[in-house]
Amino acid sequence: MASNLKTTELDFDDIKRNLKNFLKRQTVFNDYDFDGAGLNVLLDVLAYNTHYNAMAGHLALNEAFLDSAQIRGNAVSRARMLGYVPASQLAAKGTVNIVVNVAGVAGTKPTNLSLPRGTKLSTTVDGETFQFVTLNTQSATIVGNTYTYNNVEIAEGNYNSIKYRVDNDIENQKHQIPHKLVDTSTLRVRVQANEESTSFDIFTLFTTLLNVDASSKIYHLQENTSGFYEVYFGDGVTGSKPLNNNIVTLDYVHSNGPDANGANAFAMVDDIGGFSNITITTVTTAAGGAAGETLESIRYNAPLTYTSQNRAVTADDYRAIIQREFSNIDAISTWGGEDQAVPDYGKIFIAIKPKTADTLTEDEKATVTGAVLQGKNVVSITPTVVDPNYSFLELDVAFKYNPNLTDRTDIELKAVVSDTIDDYSLNDLNKFDGVFRHSALLRAIDSSDPAILNSSVRPFLFKNITPLTTISNNFSLVYPGSFFVPGGATDSCIQSTAFKVNGVENFFNDVAIPGSSNRKIFAFRLVGAEKVTTISDCGVVDPTEGTITLNSFIPDDATPIRITVTPDSLDIAPKRDEILSIDSTRTTMTANKDTIATSGSSGSVNYQTTSRFRSSG
Repeated sequence: MASNLKTTELDFDDIKRNLKNFLKRQTVFNDYDFDGAGLNVLLDVLAYNTHYNAMAGHLALNEAFLDSAQIRGNAVSRARMLGYVPASQLAAKGTVNIVVNVAGVAGTKPTNLSLPRGTKLSTTVDGETFQFVTLNTQSATIVGNTYTYNNVEIAEGNYNSIKYRVDNDIENQKHQIPHKLVDTSTLRVRVQANEESTSFDIFTLFTTLLNVDASSKIYHLQENTSGFYEVYFGDGVTGSKPLNNNIVTLDYVHSNGPDANGANAFAMVDDIGGFSNITITTVTTAAGGAAGETLESIRYNAPLTYTSQNRAVTADDYRAIIQREFSNIDAISTWGGEDQAVPDYGKIFIAIKPKTADTLTEDEKATVTGAVLQGKNVVSITPTVVDPNYSFLELDVAFKYNPNLTDRTDIELKAVVSDTIDDYSLNDLNKFDGVFRHSALLRAIDSSDPAILNSSVRPFLFKNITPLTTISNNFSLVYPGSFFVPGGATDSCIQSTAFKVNGVENFFNDVAIPGSSNRKIFAFRLVGAEKVTTISDCGVVDPTEGTITLNSFIPDDATPIRITVTPDSLDIAPKRDEILSIDSTRTTMTANKDTIATSGSSGSVNYQTTSRFRSSG
């Protein structure tokens, strides 16, 4: 009697069982031993073949979708359908001033001296030597015995130039850049009539169809499935189409990505016009080097970019465009002016945490609001780039452990817990949406070693200010969340490190303001254990809003002052431009053996627990 074979299972054992059951129901196999060696091997072969085909089918189907593709080439292909080009490797870039001294050189000196694109310099970072090259050709006029080139942009890597001949018999001809580690932001595309021609047209990267016609000198860029970038041109309708036998030249830099970030001292490798007495002064330290976009990043950014359609209307549009076209981003937050603490309509605020510094330079901010967003944002909306607002967490950590469950000492256990906290800070904080989740950190600590039985963490927030010594200081500090207000009449909401006034150490504290939820800040010095007020009114604490305003103090020196508060909640959620980070140097650690775990009920007599509160001081 025939019977249907189940085809829904994918597991090898289930497939084999279905095959066996199917054969058992066939009259011709009534007397067969399906566990015998011969038939068992045949069933294994059939089951394996079915299993492999099913897995191949599932993997192939997964690769057809952007959010499930595991092979980069497939994800790139899917992203291309959304008009998305993955970000390339980025070279570390800086600026220098170059002075060529020709004093003592015999012969006539040229009036103008050219500094060619691709001129090589060298530097050393952490003992490793890197090559830098100039990105643009500059000319200088001799003044006295020197030629001076100001603000020369340089990039780490090797300068390359490759030529292709246009062959319009090849449909959709593309010109491949033969280095995977190319920095596409350095790419220059030139087209000349033939090899003998001395003139050429510069083609620019296509970004929008606006004002593009048959004569527009634009090129398109894409990453192919092999991981190489390709250049191709318009079709003669939307963008100029080079003629047969035209020569296409691709000039670019391929680099080591982030390895040369921080380079700040350069030496000349090449001469300039035959002159070698050259002085280099660093204007800006090399920064912005980054690895190429990852598969995970492509999955995330491609749909966002498609949604924005290369125009900036919503806050998410601004974030997608800036992430795609501006390289020096470690984290970004965008929000409308209506979401400001004090609404500021008609603006979009952009906070960017760069990869190699705490804040962007003014030139980088101008690039974001200008070159990156120009022509894409709504005319009536003003984009404004602001610095991240950093707040730091100081943690009091205590844990109990059972020494019978570990060979580690308490010092070694502290090191394990410290590493766990560092991992938590790195992975869950240090970004604009990085919420400090108290229970999540406790779980991580408790699971870091089987011997740890329980833990407690008291979080405190602090900011550092660097005062001026010549004029009265004014600071407005915004913390993430409200402050805990102690109940004692003499207890302070804030604490500070010392600062000197007239050679005497002073500190900040605060007291309640009658009839107000705010608190007045005062400065004091210690005479023994007594606090003696030195400045009666130097600011206001608003515990509800989580803000501190400081004014009317002039210290003796510019030593940074740390202002610490206790958050009202154990969970701390940054918003808008706020970034939280755990300062491991300010974290205290206490490890105690659990007396109950080691001594039973007798150990409960002197069992010690950790207070929720720290003395306000």
